[in-house]
Amino acid sequence: MDQGRINLDASLALLDGLVEAGLKRLVFSPGSRSTPLTLAALLHEGVEAFAAVDERSAAWLGLGMARASGCPVALVCTSGTAVANWHPAVVEADRQEVPLILLSADRPWELHHCNANQTIDQVAIFGRHVRSFHQLSAPHASSDLARRLRALGRQLLRESLGPGAGPVHLNFPFREPLVPEKLPPTITAVGRKPLKPGILCLEPAELNSLARELAGGKGVIVCGPGALPVEILELGKACGAPVLADPLSGLRFLSSHRSRPLAAYDLFLRNPTTCQRLQPDWVLHFGGLPVSKTLQNWLSRNDQKAYWWVNDAGRSLDLPGRRIETLAANPARLVADLCAALPSPTSASWLEEWRKREQQAQARLERTALPLEAQLLRTLLDELPDDSLLFLSNSLPVRFFDACSGTREKTIALHGNRGASGIDGNLSTLAGLASAWRGSGLAVGVLGDLAFFHDLNALALCREQNLLLLLFNNGGGGIFDYLPQHELALHEQGWRTPVPMDYQSLAAAFGISCRQLRGQPDIEPVLAEVLSETGCRLVEIVIDAEASRQQYLRLIRQFVEQT
Repeated sequence: MDQGRINLDASLALLDGLVEAGLKRLVFSPGSRSTPLTLAALLHEGVEAFAAVDERSAAWLGLGMARASGCPVALVCTSGTAVANWHPAVVEADRQEVPLILLSADRPWELHHCNANQTIDQVAIFGRHVRSFHQLSAPHASSDLARRLRALGRQLLRESLGPGAGPVHLNFPFREPLVPEKLPPTITAVGRKPLKPGILCLEPAELNSLARELAGGKGVIVCGPGALPVEILELGKACGAPVLADPLSGLRFLSSHRSRPLAAYDLFLRNPTTCQRLQPDWVLHFGGLPVSKTLQNWLSRNDQKAYWWVNDAGRSLDLPGRRIETLAANPARLVADLCAALPSPTSASWLEEWRKREQQAQARLERTALPLEAQLLRTLLDELPDDSLLFLSNSLPVRFFDACSGTREKTIALHGNRGASGIDGNLSTLAGLASAWRGSGLAVGVLGDLAFFHDLNALALCREQNLLLLLFNNGGGGIFDYLPQHELALHEQGWRTPVPMDYQSLAAAFGISCRQLRGQPDIEPVLAEVLSETGCRLVEIVIDAEASRQQYLRLIRQFVEQT
């Protein structure tokens, strides 16, 4: 009996089911116990296999691929702490509803609880952060095993798609030997019968009741991070409501659309008088929580009669002091149904009041001296070609962008890891996005220096991409300059934590070109140069953190104190 061949055949059968159901990409990290799964991926013509040495980076890479392609991506790793290194990306995939198929190799039962090497308890290791967990027994000679594993492969992919997409985990133990005595030839791709996620919709009576409530008052449509349908902008017109579009909603940057969302709410909602004038009767919320803390606070303080959150997984959203009702419906289907059911809005004055505030805020931004970060981001948006991809890391880059980007009549796919808003995995996610993205423009990532430092291993993945990296170097955790920790005597020691680094030498070690940008006069010439180049290149933007902070606070005071 060739146990190595039994292991491989079982792995191939599982992959057959996954590929038949629609899997196209798989990311693996080298390891011994995962040999059957890795061999299956390398031999199977139906799946494109990508190697990533670091399991933590590999998981974020797969997450980026899944987000850019809209299709599930599989991960393979060996046993032990390798599996635990997936955990941060699994949490993010859970929160952002990104479909990942987690295939972890394990030791068989007889090697557990006996201090065997590279053996930990992997059963349900991701807890409630996965849609499902499957524990298999070690493969054995059985005429029925292949059929059952193919069926399980289809089931895994179905579970990852939802409704309410997300990661699923299969833990697969293997007995030695792990390498078969003789390898089979390359496996011919199986026929594809792709699965599609179920589409939930409201019952007619519930839909009509919702349409009447939307038409009967002054409302606001909030669009948080997520892949949201552009038709939401038409829904705003249909019910006379402003659409407040988070930068990661996908609605701020569109080549052609008759309606445009509002983008400056983070600024004008800081004024108490404005907040009082703009009290809505209802809020309809799509996507996750917005980046803007100002908007979150405004939503929490309002005394609106109704607040609905659209989530096709039926999950709940909570804001302090608010009763929020979940609408378990597919966002695109709900928007289409509501547009068909709504009568024409009776008055345009409510929407015009919001648009007036938006225009005033954008005009103020144009004539105000902005921090270097905001100036660079606005110039970048002007210069990026249509159909580009832009990734924003957490902390300051995404916040500066949120407040100051405005909107543009060009298509830019915006991405960021706002599910759990962690600082880890940003470069790896960007590498995954760039590798699976098929746009005609440029792929650009904007990262703070700590987010960059946190994921340095991923430069090995980025260097293979046609990718522009913009690094905001403000000497450590600049986000804490805007938080109460800034007033502590131990602020620098406990929170700022600068990481001195020679980025020119670092980039050279990975074969990546690097240059510096030190002030406003450098922005246009340096951007013009790097935007016209190809390959992976890095620009370090050296920032005077205190000067930037003072400029930003002056900008905010203008809106807080405006009359």
